[in-house]
Amino acid sequence: MARGGLGLFLLEAGAGTALLLLFFPVRVLGKGFFSLHGALAFGFLLMAAWVRPAGLSPALAWASAGLLLAFTVAAHANHARTARPLLGLGGLCAAAGMAAVAVTAPRPSGSAWTVAGSLAGSLFFGAVLLTMNLGHWYLISRSLPFRLLSRGSTLFAALAVFRAALLGLALAVNPHPPGLAALLSPERDALFFLFRLLWGIAGPLALSYFIWRSAAMKSNQAATGLLYVALVFVLIGELLSAYLTVATGFPA
Repeated sequence: MARGGLGLFLLEAGAGTALLLLFFPVRVLGKGFFSLHGALAFGFLLMAAWVRPAGLSPALAWASAGLLLAFTVAAHANHARTARPLLGLGGLCAAAGMAAVAVTAPRPSGSAWTVAGSLAGSLFFGAVLLTMNLGHWYLISRSLPFRLLSRGSTLFAALAVFRAALLGLALAVNPHPPGLAALLSPERDALFFLFRLLWGIAGPLALSYFIWRSAAMKSNQAATGLLYVALVFVLIGELLSAYLTVATGFPA
């Protein structure tokens, strides 16, 4: 189960980073920002291919990693804009692998809810990673327009709300879904589920407001510092979520 959960998280991280990077302006941020995050997405997919969680096609994993590596090399050569199709295709391949793992693990197989939960977690992690590094980028380039950090903070806040709402909706639509009993049982995964809710849902929700307010007040250092904390919260929360999804079949 731990192997499957780790693999699912790595696929989520790679797909979310790659797909959201498509919406960042190349001319404004420069090649360094894109080569860094292309390399991070490639690293996530490379580790996922090595872990090989149940349901992941090795060919798909290596194809995604290869596309993201090609984009990273192109971005480093100052061709990030023309190499966007490589980034998009690599992100889509990673998302397809993520969906395959979310559906086939555990036994009995998952559902559309587990895929939706993984997609939400993927975008959530990608948003906090990219926005946190964007805040750091203002220390490198003082000429960056501040609206970029404001938009990134708004995106993170929106995804924090969406991540929490999706979990609530999964319970509202089916109050007794398979796997929920294990998450609520003190003898099974209740402690992990509690930590997942505190670290991955409540923490980021609370931080998202203060991050958004700091960005709105153009307080870059405060927003970036809070985003560092938020990244730790989301990282722990999504790791636990991926493990619990694979272990129970519920989109935790």
